[in-house]
Amino acid sequence: MPGHKHFNRILFLFAIGILLFSSCSSRKRLMYFSEKEKEPPVNEFTIKRTVKTIQPFDNLYIWVTSIDEKTQKVFTTSSSLSSDYINIVSYIVDKDGYINFPFVGQINLRGLTLQEAKTKIQEKAGEYFPKIEITVKFVNNKVTVLGEVARPGAYSFAKDQLTIFEALGLAGGATIYGKKNKVILIREKDNKVNYNYLDLTKKDIVSSDYYFIIPNDIIVIKPVKARFRSLNLLNWSLVLSTITTGVTLYLIFYKNN
Repeated sequence: MPGHKHFNRILFLFAIGILLFSSCSSRKRLMYFSEKEKEPPVNEFTIKRTVKTIQPFDNLYIWVTSIDEKTQKVFTTSSSLSSDYINIVSYIVDKDGYINFPFVGQINLRGLTLQEAKTKIQEKAGEYFPKIEITVKFVNNKVTVLGEVARPGAYSFAKDQLTIFEALGLAGGATIYGKKNKVILIREKDNKVNYNYLDLTKKDIVSSDYYFIIPNDIIVIKPVKARFRSLNLLNWSLVLSTITTGVTLYLIFYKNN
């Protein structure tokens, strides 16, 4: 029947239009390091390397070495330097920023860099133990990556710092639905939680204060609108299928009568 075929053709074109509309997503938002075509590219930026300071509930690995055998025996309980051992002997910074160091007592490290903490602990412990060398490192470093990434979750890393791209790489990178021009980075410092919005489509992200991830940061990749349209596409298909079936049945009934 001509009317039936014409109606089906309209439905088909309508469905194609919805499909194309739902798959449209800004090319700029899907790319890392996108550039404006009419502007000369800038390929050199100054990096601002963020230095993490010690905060309450951080885990610190503190290793004491000494040329004095008696002093060395006091602080050495194992010759192993495995990650499990390091976690066992780590020091947890309490809510006020203190650690309880053997024979020295309470030492406030809050707000200090690792180098500053090393100097302070060495000075305090040096009053009791001569000729010692202190090593201080963060342990149990984690970054949490959520949202439109291949593998959302919390990831451990050994380095004191990662770039935001290295952190995303741990989670398999952003999906095609990830909104890269408004990435949320959540960072806690001094009992305050700050939300920062980053544009990963711009090259100058490398000069941002938040280009380097520090332990316990949280990264959230928000979905683009096309994500929601794709989730609704199945519903639209069901609706179109129902309409087509209904109209076909109506035309069959109408023809037979």
